[in-house]
Amino acid sequence: MDEIARALGLPPRDVFPADMPRYPNVWFFVPTALALRGEYPYALRALDRLLDERLELRDSFYADVRNPGLLRLIGDPGEGSDYQARIGPLSRWEGGSPGIPAHRHQLHARFYGSPLVRAGLARVELSMPGGTRECFCIPASVHFEVATEEPTHPYVDACPACGITGDYAFAIDRDGPDYCLKVHDPLGVELLLHGTVRGIAATWPDGRPVAALDSLAGGPEIAIDEQVPGPYGCARLARVLVGREA
Repeated sequence: MDEIARALGLPPRDVFPADMPRYPNVWFFVPTALALRGEYPYALRALDRLLDERLELRDSFYADVRNPGLLRLIGDPGEGSDYQARIGPLSRWEGGSPGIPAHRHQLHARFYGSPLVRAGLARVELSMPGGTRECFCIPASVHFEVATEEPTHPYVDACPACGITGDYAFAIDRDGPDYCLKVHDPLGVELLLHGTVRGIAATWPDGRPVAALDSLAGGPEIAIDEQVPGPYGCARLARVLVGREA
């Protein structure tokens, strides 16, 4: 087992399905006392509602599909995940050269709760600054990329926002998970936690700033523990405590 994962109290990689390509890089924790009847499905529902209402992180990939039979056929969230959501499409990057076509971006998140339930690991003792709490654990894999609707999805190499440029100008093995591990995944964590991409505030097409976990107000208290690097090749990983017991 990866030593960083062990130190953080996170489960080993082999708990998850083989078709999950990368270890989850955002781990949400909901205190069991805040879940109705102390049940995991209610923790999932509470987290989903928070992310939808406060961050606009929701499954909008098939918003145009009304037929439930068709949705079942085309709506698989992929990569062995239970469900998916996104923030986006965001404001358009206008490009300006043949190597950088105009395109929009999104934060894409896939959630993996059922592997922990099957392994008996959904309920954990979370140790973070402020003490130890019994929590339900909800892992997610997040990345920042070209929006699904764009013909260039998911990569534009020369894009200053999502490409292998600037501080992210790494050598990439295109036959492996490098692009996501080195570029898209850490950018996704940054956007989700801080509302920025490479330190620049992300915006919606109407100019609104993208909400971030570290600046939510008027709702559940959020505590964030960020690790750089994280386990299993993650360039950046976050543990996020959502709410606390009274």
